[in-house]
Amino acid sequence: MYEIKDSELELFRKGSPADLQLNFAIFLLSLAFTSIAALYAATFPDKNVHTTFIVVAVVGVLGGAYLLIAWGINRTSLTSVCDGIRQRIKEPDLVLSESSITHTIITSTEPSEPKA
Repeated sequence: MYEIKDSELELFRKGSPADLQLNFAIFLLSLAFTSIAALYAATFPDKNVHTTFIVVAVVGVLGGAYLLIAWGINRTSLTSVCDGIRQRIKEPDLVLSESSITHTIITSTEPSEPKA
């Protein structure tokens, strides 16, 4: 059995807080690249629409890059949490000495006193 702290159990239940940063980074970068593709492929008769696409592209790239870097710094892999839990447990001694085996056999063959 492994001892698990409350914070580790909460991490397993909710996931890492950095996962939300990754989700928003992917969203913003997708939005930015879609906007860049629209700027490249389309012609805009209205200058305001063109400016809006440029703003969305710039904000998306900058915000997505920031969140992606923050995710890379703050991420905690569930695998590393599992490894930390496993390292807290000491391996049991599997090698028994000959005297402990003999002692176990002798004590188990002694007759027990009847109960009154």
